[in-house]
Amino acid sequence: MALVTENIGQAGFVATLFEALGHIWPIQAKTLYQYPHNGMPSALFEMDGPWLPQGNVRQYLSGYYVLDPFYGACVEGVSSGCYDLADVAPDHFKRSEYYQSFYRHSHLEDELNYIWQSYNGLSLSVSLAFTQKLSVTTTQQFKCITPWVLAVMGKHFAGLDARGVRFENQLEQRIHAALNNFGSSILTERECRIAQLILRGHSTRSLAERLSVSEDTIKSHRKHIYSKLDIGTQSELFSLFIDSLAEAQGVLSKDPLENYMSKNR
Repeated sequence: MALVTENIGQAGFVATLFEALGHIWPIQAKTLYQYPHNGMPSALFEMDGPWLPQGNVRQYLSGYYVLDPFYGACVEGVSSGCYDLADVAPDHFKRSEYYQSFYRHSHLEDELNYIWQSYNGLSLSVSLAFTQKLSVTTTQQFKCITPWVLAVMGKHFAGLDARGVRFENQLEQRIHAALNNFGSSILTERECRIAQLILRGHSTRSLAERLSVSEDTIKSHRKHIYSKLDIGTQSELFSLFIDSLAEAQGVLSKDPLENYMSKNR
């Protein structure tokens, strides 16, 4: 810990922090993500993990991050702290399209993130990923040192914008807005919200509880969403979402589906 403190403000700070955290338990994949709340994310630091090409950081940043429960927690303003996968993931996470199409390819079984919320609408997430499920005792060991981790992160990154760390430009912010508007040209506002939650892996029961409606209401909304999008399954919804992201840069602040469907249907 003393070495980490000595490296605050130095180029080797992040690597030293990850090394210190690895003394608690071996970490298979280490990444520091920068999540602007109105822009595209980036990896400020990463070390190779056990994943296949379709489950790596580059693939994650190409669009899959939008469905990541840790990313969602960050941009929704969760308090600074340490969170494990069980804290943020929806029920039936392993049945979600995000898990099936991306996460499982990383060969990871558990994940912990130290999330630091800055004052300027930016989240930093220290992602620790493991190829086996952590025990309750080990998880608590990581969480016990949260105040220290957040304190050193706060000191090191206090002048984030002044120290030249890349911030997202206006174009990237508009592209990110397009991702958040997925389906808005076709679906109602409520249907858009439900579609986004379905993509994040929420079950009918979870959706009903989150939106304070009955499960039958959710089923009805789901049926209307699939009908309007001319699809029949959650897998097709996920594929449509990923495919439409390829058109997002041309669409900018609009629904990416509007441009995608005009070209493909």
